[in-house]
Amino acid sequence: MTYVYVVIENGDPYPAVYTSFAVAVSAAKVRHAETIIEELLEADGEPMCSDLDVPENEITGKTLLYVEKGIHIEICKLPITSV
Repeated sequence: MTYVYVVIENGDPYPAVYTSFAVAVSAAKVRHAETIIEELLEADGEPMCSDLDVPENEITGKTLLYVEKGIHIEICKLPITSV
């Protein structure tokens, strides 16, 4: 079976779907690169809030990522089916 990954940030989906979990996480990292860099600089190389390197939850198909207060990201794995 083929799957796509949808990134949902604070209830709103990104305008594209992704072919793998790694690509979906990368899209979130690119979108929030400035925030992540700021956290690294403020924390002397130890980010306080960004938790984007979590493994895919293969049981539920939903993986929660956390960038900072007020930015919550969920990556949903959805099957592609034909009708």
